[in-house]
Amino acid sequence: MILRCAQPDDGGQLLPLIRDHAAFERGAATLTADVLNDVLLRPDPPVHLFVDEMKGLVGYAALTFDYALWHGARTGHLDSLFVAQPCRGLGIGGRLLAKVVQSTREAGAIWLEWQTPRWSTAATNFYLRNGAEILEKERFRFFF
Repeated sequence: MILRCAQPDDGGQLLPLIRDHAAFERGAATLTADVLNDVLLRPDPPVHLFVDEMKGLVGYAALTFDYALWHGARTGHLDSLFVAQPCRGLGIGGRLLAKVVQSTREAGAIWLEWQTPRWSTAATNFYLRNGAEILEKERFRFFF
């Protein structure tokens, strides 16, 4: 297994993983191959993508940054973490999470936040086993 930053030529394998992740969470990914390729080619991308490969890509994590005004500091946001079903239980998710945590710390962020569906007890248990705590907040959004 090789854990690394996503490269421009990963788009063809990464996009199906992203779509599988969205479907797993009962949603749909509207990301196109062109947009993903643009992100992968940018010298300063809006998202930091990490992949794990084992005879092809088997998992990915996406890290973005935000700013906490109350604290006057940068924060990290784990936008996505997904491991293909046949490869779960091999430690890939833990490796990806550890890489995101390390990258968030190295970027000077004061915390890393994310969300997971309430019904996904496996994901909740995974994060708790890895030292995370649950915040009591509701998530809202507007669609445009």
